Amino acid sequence: MSGRRPPQRKRRPAPTPAARVVELLVREIGARGDGIAALDGVPVYIPFTVAGDRVLARIDGRRGDGLAAILVELLSPGPQRVQPACSHYGRCGGCNLQHLAEEPYRTWKTGLLTDALARQRLEPARFAPLIRCPPARRRAVFAFERDRDRITVGFNARASHAVIDLDHCPLLAPPLVAVLAPLRSLLADMDVGHGDVAATLTETGLDIVIEAEARLDLFDRERLAAFSERADLARLSWRLPGGPIEPIARRRAAIQRFGPVPVEPPPGAFTQPTKEGEDAIVRQVMGAVGEAKRVADLYAGSGSLTLPLARPGRRILAVEGEEAPARALMAAARAAGLDIEVEIRDLARRPLPAHGLNGIEALVFDPPRAGASAQMPEIVAARIPVVVAVSCNPATLARDLRILVDGGYRLDEITPIDQFPWSPHLEAVAVLRLNPCC
Repeated sequence: MSGRRPPQRKRRPAPTPAARVVELLVREIGARGDGIAALDGVPVYIPFTVAGDRVLARIDGRRGDGLAAILVELLSPGPQRVQPACSHYGRCGGCNLQHLAEEPYRTWKTGLLTDALARQRLEPARFAPLIRCPPARRRAVFAFERDRDRITVGFNARASHAVIDLDHCPLLAPPLVAVLAPLRSLLADMDVGHGDVAATLTETGLDIVIEAEARLDLFDRERLAAFSERADLARLSWRLPGGPIEPIARRRAAIQRFGPVPVEPPPGAFTQPTKEGEDAIVRQVMGAVGEAKRVADLYAGSGSLTLPLARPGRRILAVEGEEAPARALMAAARAAGLDIEVEIRDLARRPLPAHGLNGIEALVFDPPRAGASAQMPEIVAARIPVVVAVSCNPATLARDLRILVDGGYRLDEITPIDQFPWSPHLEAVAVLRLNPCC
């Protein structure tokens, strides 16, 4: 008998259900902010609904283990439903849950973190109440597109590349809204089809980076410089997609103040979306670090945590993977006379080894959404007494915390911080301490 296996037939994917309209009762809100109902025992995900809503929904396809649907008609509202705050709601993809009342919203938002911890079998000694930040975002990335001679500037529609033309937004600080109309006029006069505009409100004015597939000629540069004057920008830059940022106009330094120290981050550098959220994170971190004399700040950026932590008698090691923000931190620390050593190092590719953390009494890490799993074993091996984790992704935060707990740390406290109102995004600060037995 031959030992060869007979060829196996490829399993055909389950057919996509035909579009049909059904009446459903929404039972709960899922992790992405969509209402969840059931049809023949299969979950159905319906955007812009809340628990208790009875709706007509059109089945639109498959989504994971269930079905995706589109809200056709709200037959009767659930008790948690409120009037949305924005006239763009339902079309703009920026907010999922403006229609959810405050208390159930807080419960749902906190649940994003508790569920992520539960999946990793983690239970903190103290789960602090949710800190709600006011809707006053100081940074935004706007999309723009051209339709003949008309330029639309705003946010993308939900699950679409179409751009919703914004004239107001309850989430944004007023200067970010005020610049939209001048931006439309500028882009209408330029030979650009589509792109993005990253705008950050600094202490000295707006810092704007325009990204588009267009090479600038002399007239374009003159238009951009004139726009920078009219809009009273601090700084304006241009970038081809995937390319380096090109400075166009720097009318004054684009200053952010981290603690008492002024910094000029590079164009397009990461900044916490709200000042209130940044302050809340800093308070939690400083309280956990306490009186430690030697502190490490990994994924330090331009110093939003490093500089508030700096004080006489404390030495700080700050590690950042990108050169431009690291050099901005170096310059600020040097000007302020602070004892901060800055190392440029990609921690995802080259984790800082445990021996590089010798003598560190408290360590803070604030990684990108992907988390810091490569660095965790080195932190465990270094046996640092206090570790503070800051994250905007509950799932990767919980994964990283699991590694630390398995390595001998206890999860003392975790604090959810909501600086992304009405969205499924959540910041958190976790404090861990090394178990005495370890």
